[in-house]
Amino acid sequence: MESGKEVFYYEKGDDGRTFCKVCPRLCNIKPGHRGFCRVRENRDGALYATNYGQCTAYGMDPIEKKPLYHFYPGSYILSLGTVGCNLRCGFCQNWEIAHGDPKAVYMSPEQAVRAALSSREEGVPSVGLAYTYSEPFMWYEYVYDTSKLAREKGLKNVLVTNGYVNEEPLKEILPFIDAMNIDVKGFTDKYYRDTCAGRLDPVIRTVEIASGKCHVEITTLLVPGLNDSPEEIAELAKWLA
Repeated sequence: MESGKEVFYYEKGDDGRTFCKVCPRLCNIKPGHRGFCRVRENRDGALYATNYGQCTAYGMDPIEKKPLYHFYPGSYILSLGTVGCNLRCGFCQNWEIAHGDPKAVYMSPEQAVRAALSSREEGVPSVGLAYTYSEPFMWYEYVYDTSKLAREKGLKNVLVTNGYVNEEPLKEILPFIDAMNIDVKGFTDKYYRDTCAGRLDPVIRTVEIASGKCHVEITTLLVPGLNDSPEEIAELAKWLA
């Protein structure tokens, strides 16, 4: 039996193709094929998230490891990750998880929430769940279901994301998200295209929308000679301010 869940945001074409609308790539996927992220598959004209509930990495982390430094400092959070990403950054530190073929264990939303709650009972000061290690928006359906359930149980939800997501699905999930660490990987479109196989503008839009809805912190990894000029850093700092 094939695993997965039908994707929330997509359109069906007349020839059996599916048009994914979760992220700015808007992948046009033929039957039997997958999108750029490698986890959204066209099955006979319907688009499925093959990684639903497939957990490839998990652990109890200090909140500062996300990294979040101004959101419940000193606490812990149950971190979950899966396979799949919609960027191809040359410096990816979690390549084996995001782009490889790691082993996975199935963890339902109910199991994830119970695990976070049980840690509290064991004396760990856990505040909730973090969707991290790979790109959580490529796990959209699972993160949506789990974060909604977690919110009902009084848990916090954290996204550690590249911010490469379309506006509609972002706004749909934000009511259940308490904090985000968003990677603004550089501040020129050239850097995004050449180094990350993406574009800058959608990430800027994500930051601006999310900053009015939840706690937001920004990470920028400086790569010498590529995105670390004083001029680019000054522009990034000015925009953030």
